[in-house]
Amino acid sequence: MYEKNEILVYANYGVCRLTDIRRENFTDQPEMYYILSPVFDERSTIYVPTESLTAEKKLRPIMSKDALDEMLNNAVHSETQWESNDRKRGEQFKSVTAKGLSPALLEVMKSLTIKKDELKKKVKRLHVSDERTLAACEKIVGEEYAYAFGVDVNDALSHIKNEFLSA
Repeated sequence: MYEKNEILVYANYGVCRLTDIRRENFTDQPEMYYILSPVFDERSTIYVPTESLTAEKKLRPIMSKDALDEMLNNAVHSETQWESNDRKRGEQFKSVTAKGLSPALLEVMKSLTIKKDELKKKVKRLHVSDERTLAACEKIVGEEYAYAFGVDVNDALSHIKNEFLSA
């Protein structure tokens, strides 16, 4: 069980502060909930049932700087592969982004960043679905890096993109 004021990552919602743990009556049966406030979107509040195994799997402590650096370094030095079939690529990306920050997510972000850069040089653009996937990756990755390193999200993303493109 997590503690009040702990900084956590909740799947695709990003970095959150656990502001409270309390019983809520959203259904016929009152349940205990983690009350989360996204750090980079203070207008939102997320209610996560403490007894839900599905929700619990999506909630984790923020990664350390060393763990994030190691994950980025591994992604930078991994071989990038591009799936040319749009539908197949979309399915692969969807399953990876649903799990939140992981080595696979960084590899997806890297492949999309490199492809976007290649297409930009040809005055072309990524498919809309790939743009959406890249935006989702950038939100997940950017927020966690920014919070862990105490920098702006855009600065974190700029650093990560430069690492990908200079490898």
